Amino acid sequence: MSILAAQSVVTNTVTKLALLVKPTTRLAKPYHFRRNGIYYMRLRAAGSTTEYASISLKTSNRRDALDASEHLAGLVRAFHLDNPDASWSKLKEHFRVVSVELFEAGRDGSVKQVWGGLHDIHSGTVGGSTRFLKSVADVPASLPVLAPAMTFEILSGLYLADRGQGQKASTLKETKICHGTISAALGELDMRTHSRADLVALRDRLSDGRMPSTVNKLIVKLSAVLAWSVENGHIPKSYDKKLKLSKGLESSRKAFTQDQLGKLVAYSNTLPETSWKRWLLSLGAVTGGRLNEISQLTVSDVQTFASGITAIHINEAGEGKSIKNKRSERLVPLTDGAYGFDLGAFLRYVDASKHSGLNSLAQIGYKTGGEWANQQAIPAALGDSFGPGLVFHSMRHSLASLMQAKGVPTAYAQAVMGHASGTTTFDVYGSGVPVETIAEMFRELFDCGGR
Repeated sequence: MSILAAQSVVTNTVTKLALLVKPTTRLAKPYHFRRNGIYYMRLRAAGSTTEYASISLKTSNRRDALDASEHLAGLVRAFHLDNPDASWSKLKEHFRVVSVELFEAGRDGSVKQVWGGLHDIHSGTVGGSTRFLKSVADVPASLPVLAPAMTFEILSGLYLADRGQGQKASTLKETKICHGTISAALGELDMRTHSRADLVALRDRLSDGRMPSTVNKLIVKLSAVLAWSVENGHIPKSYDKKLKLSKGLESSRKAFTQDQLGKLVAYSNTLPETSWKRWLLSLGAVTGGRLNEISQLTVSDVQTFASGITAIHINEAGEGKSIKNKRSERLVPLTDGAYGFDLGAFLRYVDASKHSGLNSLAQIGYKTGGEWANQQAIPAALGDSFGPGLVFHSMRHSLASLMQAKGVPTAYAQAVMGHASGTTTFDVYGSGVPVETIAEMFRELFDCGGR
């Protein structure tokens, strides 16, 4: 902006101040912070938690940063006072969107109250416009105009607005958490100009204190946003190819041996029939169900068919219930005698729960149940054979390994495990297979053909 243009703005400013025209958007005081040694100026619409933006002041010198900030604030004040009807989208033209706290308004009738904290230093009264004129007139003609950065945080918001509605609530929550972690690590990096080195550095930061598998999960989330952003023209290119870690991915969870599974069920059988802990542990052994799937079972999820087969229906029908993906909904037969599992005793527990007016079979929560199983029951049941990596989820790996060793068709394994991919069923640990077929397969698998 030239000096003459600045003076013209101030002339109009004085008029606006005299009339105290109420603006469409109030602005809070600028906020300053440093990232990687560089100073930033943050501006937000007063009272908003979503309308905010940041600008790099392009210097690590505090005095230079404050000078540049005051010059930029003067330009914003001039534009704001000359355009009281300007929307936030116009006011944020040269700023980056970031998170800030809400603004608390000042005294009634003051310029700060009407316009916001941005105006409370130099433009509190018409008489103060001389100082305001000096602030604007002192803006150097060479001051660069900084375009707003397209940060990962912005891309995440755009991505979720487009794709978030198609995700389950639990998946969306996890995605937001992952995006938040990535946003914090990338900070103010403009993804339109990011490099391969930037993403490699990101991976290194994410690897600090995290398992390789967790890092790769974050990278998958990153790649999804970047691919979408390229497709929709928000960034020109992404450098995330072959970014995932390839070493150290071996699961820390081990599979139980068949002898260990027998010890687990034998231990559970020492607990009372009326104890949910007994059935939490033994159901995990004979079904390979996930901890949360078993923990959310209801009395109606235990179904007995005309053929005499009893199965648990893993589903998300009901308040608070959720499953990992669509393929996770399944019927898993219960095999009487598998590792010593007592089906009759379990059905008595279900009937007792039903007669007591209870819907949920679990007497303790998912987290509490997991802590009990992993920290107390499994170590106690295995004794000297217990070792690192043996947890409740290991029973799922054990069943998958057993089916693979016995040559169970992938479609059958898929029907049991409820995994989204048939190949993943065997790598990590075809639905529509009749429950009677799975029941027969289980009887052979657990050597319970005579029951």
